[in-house]
Amino acid sequence: MNPRTKIILRAVGIVVFLSLLSCKSEERLHPEEYYSKVTASGRNVLYFTLNGEPVYQRIGGPYLSVTYREATYKEDTEKGEMQIWAGLDNNKFLEISFTFPKDLVCDDATINDPSVYFKYCYLPEIYHWVQDPPDGISLGGKHRVVDREAEYRQVNVTTSRISIRRWSPEKKILAGNFTMQGNYTDSTGVVVHFNVTDGLFDVTDNLKPLSK
Repeated sequence: MNPRTKIILRAVGIVVFLSLLSCKSEERLHPEEYYSKVTASGRNVLYFTLNGEPVYQRIGGPYLSVTYREATYKEDTEKGEMQIWAGLDNNKFLEISFTFPKDLVCDDATINDPSVYFKYCYLPEIYHWVQDPPDGISLGGKHRVVDREAEYRQVNVTTSRISIRRWSPEKKILAGNFTMQGNYTDSTGVVVHFNVTDGLFDVTDNLKPLSK
């Protein structure tokens, strides 16, 4: 490879790196603004507000080079169903999914009362750190002792609706909006009612790398 080609490739690499860094910075510095954009391009995002609290999909993956937006859709050909799923980046709300008949899916379709699974943390985990015993196996000086395991429950969704803006089987893109009403019980026994009117999703059939 001649020196000129090396310089060109190095310059291209720098430009690509800076563009990816800019994208990640926008997402992580202003997540609510970034995820609440109404798009239909397969960004693998899901967003809504519940009683004024913004909730959006988790960014995860135990990978050194690639992390993923944990929002996607799945097809079950045997049952004839489609599911929109997202792990949620929130201390209370952990996971949500909408399941509905696949034959109802098309552009501008409205799906009333899909099956909703909405998981939340009823009681968080409680733990403390202790020093390793002098004659025990070292764990770096301290290890964690769990005093109470976290307890999870399912939100009671009373009504829900999905409005599809785009369905592209060729490009594997499903995008649209959703609304929900329901309630859940907090750890003090208080029943909390909620009304979601601004839910949106823009997903593909695979978890999408954060850098794309």
